[in-house]
Amino acid sequence: MLKAISRRPHRYDRLRAASQGFSLLVLAVVPVLGIARVDFWRGNHYLLMQPATIRHALAGVIIGIAAMYVVTFLSNVLAGRLFCGWGCPVGQVSRFGEHLDTPGLKGRQRVLSYLYGALYSGAFVVSVLLWWVDWRMLILAPPRELGVGWGMVAFGTAGAYAHGRWWRWEFCKQVCPIGLYYTFMAPARYFGIHFRNEKSTCIDCDACDHVCPVDLTPRDLAMPMPMRGGLSIADAPGFNHCLECGDCIRACEEMIRLRGREPVPLLMGYFRGPQRIDASAKAEREKGRMEESVVVPAGERN
Repeated sequence: MLKAISRRPHRYDRLRAASQGFSLLVLAVVPVLGIARVDFWRGNHYLLMQPATIRHALAGVIIGIAAMYVVTFLSNVLAGRLFCGWGCPVGQVSRFGEHLDTPGLKGRQRVLSYLYGALYSGAFVVSVLLWWVDWRMLILAPPRELGVGWGMVAFGTAGAYAHGRWWRWEFCKQVCPIGLYYTFMAPARYFGIHFRNEKSTCIDCDACDHVCPVDLTPRDLAMPMPMRGGLSIADAPGFNHCLECGDCIRACEEMIRLRGREPVPLLMGYFRGPQRIDASAKAEREKGRMEESVVVPAGERN
């Protein structure tokens, strides 16, 4: 499944590239334009595009970080954890690391996966570093200072890349402070991953469960989740943990396409209605499959 959905172009690939590029752009533009920046290199602190004292510049940086939290709060009210799946650079680093584990990835594809992951990790680290040093330190500084600056970039890139390769989604599940907020603050009521009550098209292949990066069951997101360790809170519904990344929908679309069925039972967007197939309908469908699989001896056939 991972091999199939990673090799087939999908609309989510373009949308995620655009949303992640926008996140990095905003992260870098704020300090480069001097909207808020603390410069530990030469003391060129800025606030609202004007030279400032370190105290005022630091206050601006703190306010900028707080503003990002406000944005995530508002996005949670309107669209749940959509930022986690589409705008969070840490999550994208994890996605690049996960892609390297795709079965059948060889040669040029593997090299490109390493390259894209390293480039994105580096761009993320540079964007964060620019909040604390003048961007000229990475371009116009003397050789020694230039070496220090790019040394920090290399060290940070290696750390981000290692995170994506080995720690990955455990950060989102157990440590992320924004994720902690989401576990007890109910997200948008009518937006998210929606499992329609389709009694005919869901084939119970469990592909959506297998590809979920944070180990949820997309067809049962209304159900409470047990303790997941770290900073998470037990018994919050699956909706509170769902990153809304769309991986489950890609898997569902692939399986439904292979079976030639319509419509796709798993969707993302605004909805009203039930979140899971009722137990009786599922039991009837499984019973029908068992009856179809029974081999009747030739002597007993009519």
